[in-house]
Amino acid sequence: MLDGITTTVLPMTQPLRTLFATFALALASAQAQAPIDLKVALVIGNAGYQRALLNPVNDAKAMGETLRGLGFEVIEVRDGSKAQMAEAITRLQATLKGKQGVGMLYYAGHGLQIDARNFMVPVDARIAKAGDVPAQTVDVAAVIDAFKTAGNRMSIVVLDACRDNPFGGITTGKGLAPLDAPSGTFLAYATAPGKVASDGEAASGNGLYTQYLLQELKKPQARIEDVFKRVRF
Repeated sequence: MLDGITTTVLPMTQPLRTLFATFALALASAQAQAPIDLKVALVIGNAGYQRALLNPVNDAKAMGETLRGLGFEVIEVRDGSKAQMAEAITRLQATLKGKQGVGMLYYAGHGLQIDARNFMVPVDARIAKAGDVPAQTVDVAAVIDAFKTAGNRMSIVVLDACRDNPFGGITTGKGLAPLDAPSGTFLAYATAPGKVASDGEAASGNGLYTQYLLQELKKPQARIEDVFKRVRF
């Protein structure tokens, strides 16, 4: 982990210059210590809910291809069940463990907030009341814990989630809550905490946030701190 570097939280709608300066220092510090030989990304796109979303599977396909082009080993889950998502997190941790590499989570799909905890919603979730959420979904904290256990030099979490709550009759927090993550973790939301993300248009093929993120990642010599700085509205 990076001594003296704190967690950086980057909601898309906030001024980011100071935060990106901090992240740039973290990245430079990590690379100065030793070359980063392993970069592994877990890319999840969930669209096949009972009330389907338009673009998360397309988002995951495009993000996986782009990250492979940037040297990442990619574990990809499309329309994942809870069991499939949990298995992928276990594989992610095992692949990274002890390698001091870079770990990344990219998630597009429904997300829910309960009691300031953020949950990724599998396509097989059956939620009738708020109390069902922890058992039917996957806590984002499980991925952050996996990164911590693996001993990553740097971790990246990108959440293009927090669409409108798809489960009528239950009350959850709007959007996602701010996350508490270990030092050396870079967090990016598709919206500011507590706001709702756009699923994009069918014609675009991607969610709005991911559409712009992909454009920036494909630019020559794209640096992640610059990419996320530009992808904001």
